[in-house]
Amino acid sequence: MNSKFGLAMLIALVFLCHSCQRPLIVDDDTSSTDAAWELVDYKANAYIQGLYATPFELYVVTENTFARLDADLEIIEKREFPISTSLPAISDNTFVRLTTNAQNRQVVEFNLARNGSEIFRVLADTLPAPPGNSLDIENLANVFGAFSSDGTLFLMAARVLPARYYSLYLFDIKQNVQHNSFVSVNMFKRIDLTDLNANVDGVIKSITFQNGNFYVASQQGAWRITPAGEAVKKFAQWKEDCFAWHGDLYMTGTVDYDLDKSIDNGLAWERVNLGSELRHVAIADTTIFTQEVTGKYFSVMPKDFKKAKPIVYPSGISLNTSLFYGVVFFNDRYYFGIDKGIYATDKIKID
Repeated sequence: MNSKFGLAMLIALVFLCHSCQRPLIVDDDTSSTDAAWELVDYKANAYIQGLYATPFELYVVTENTFARLDADLEIIEKREFPISTSLPAISDNTFVRLTTNAQNRQVVEFNLARNGSEIFRVLADTLPAPPGNSLDIENLANVFGAFSSDGTLFLMAARVLPARYYSLYLFDIKQNVQHNSFVSVNMFKRIDLTDLNANVDGVIKSITFQNGNFYVASQQGAWRITPAGEAVKKFAQWKEDCFAWHGDLYMTGTVDYDLDKSIDNGLAWERVNLGSELRHVAIADTTIFTQEVTGKYFSVMPKDFKKAKPIVYPSGISLNTSLFYGVVFFNDRYYFGIDKGIYATDKIKID
């Protein structure tokens, strides 16, 4: 009898402990209290344009600074630069900025994450343009470019003028073993997307790297680009973003019933038969975040991909005027770049 009672008590304790675990996402429809946010003690003199988390460090990029913070959020390093004219592209070992030099020429800057004394600069007008044309890199685009998952490839887009279409430029990046020196940065492939019209700004909506290939989404369709630079157009209609989830790929559109799925790594796509508010997607840990447009507030997307859930942000943050660039999961907490501040929370509270 005592053994049965002891077994029952053990089972009850197991269920009690399980029920006391604090989830990282809390759906609280009844409480009006603010979510538990911490404003990280980091002074930014300009709006944050990007956050990036490695296993050991948090990177913070503004238009004129780059900083590395350790697991205790202590500053390891902070650099100052001339003002960038684009949003940054960031990887574990490299980040890329677009600047303008004293002669008003566009400069693509490849920076080492752990060595600020070495920068590899490429003048945009020295890149090989199609005959009879010049290049212009959009400084108001949603995205500047994207790295491969290992950071050894970088793909960026440029407008071809006066022909007015886009070309993609694929770079190979080699560094030493310590990743504190460039061995070479080589542009090895130009990909001319002659049917991607560049008559207006902001045609390209996203450039991402998913499951081994690059994807370019635009107002005029979407392309799959292999690491060797082979491009195939997969969509003719307006597409916003591409992301991977549980091994499959998804391509979002600009309306609710324009979500597509690929189960063969982007070779074939099929329309998902549901209305989804997914637009621009960021995945932090196991949470899917979505933005209507880049820079607008993040919402949480449930696993059914249907209706986005609003987040309870820190008091004083305006969803109408604040800028939201970057959400990452670092050292068991979520970090958001909002205006000039970095806000952290160990759980996301849903309004």
